[in-house]
Amino acid sequence: MKIFLDPNMLKIEYYEQTINRFSEHEFVTDINHSYDADVIVSMGSLLEPQSLEQYKNLKWIALISAGYDHVDLEYLKKRNIMLTNAKDVFSIQIAEDVVSKIMFFNRNLGFHYDRQKEKVWKYKSVSHEIYGSTIGILGTGSIGQHVAKRLKAFDTKIIGYKKTYDHVPHFDVIYTEQQGLYELLKESDYVIVALPLNDHTKYLLDAKALAMMKEDALLVNVARGDIIDQQALTKALVSHQIRGAALDVTSPEPLLENDPLWTLDNCFITPHNASASPKIHERIRDEIEDTIDRVIHKKTLDNRII
Repeated sequence: MKIFLDPNMLKIEYYEQTINRFSEHEFVTDINHSYDADVIVSMGSLLEPQSLEQYKNLKWIALISAGYDHVDLEYLKKRNIMLTNAKDVFSIQIAEDVVSKIMFFNRNLGFHYDRQKEKVWKYKSVSHEIYGSTIGILGTGSIGQHVAKRLKAFDTKIIGYKKTYDHVPHFDVIYTEQQGLYELLKESDYVIVALPLNDHTKYLLDAKALAMMKEDALLVNVARGDIIDQQALTKALVSHQIRGAALDVTSPEPLLENDPLWTLDNCFITPHNASASPKIHERIRDEIEDTIDRVIHKKTLDNRII
């Protein structure tokens, strides 16, 4: 099996362990020597159909990202090319990021940091706790489960939304379908968006859905910007229809300089870096190795998309 490791996505030194572990297979990092590869490990523009046409032997694409909305799934299906993602690589740090964003609002951290820079000792009352609250998580995959596990430690009720019903660890209740989504939004003190972007989830949180949320509810999006109707969200924040929004993702990215979200006191924006971690490269490598091992030994894949 010939495997192309895209050096633009992960530095070659992080691949050395993988290359040594699977030494019976051929690895290349030079794109000019990659066109007869059976496998591509990447996540960039290389995965566009016009680029993939050059790879006549391609059987499998191993994404080093969790999201796959940038991949043409229908094209891969036509060519019978398997697609896997890095489902567990980003979950730990994104879950920590979600907690930090909730704390930013609940503990008035932005306010106090601004007062520190002014050298002003000023009290501001706290109006919200995580303890005893209801957490609604849209998406119950790896990221959603890690978020649920951590927030469950605050003695919360965890409810989830997913496409089809089944039992999910750390969740007290699972909702499905549109009516279930609305029930989750009505009940939740915090709504966490951790869904993949697809035709079903695009603008899932539109004006009608946002209107279902509690007035003092907080919305956190660590998934994709287009899952939320951003114009409707802006209106909801300006009118204080909801307490606030913490957005790691926007539409477009980067967020336009003149977008009103930048100026809202009840909106906290980070530049799509919820997945940042000092351990990210090692986790990506370990995920790639695990998947390669499963493919070679025909084991069940828990990260297969198609």
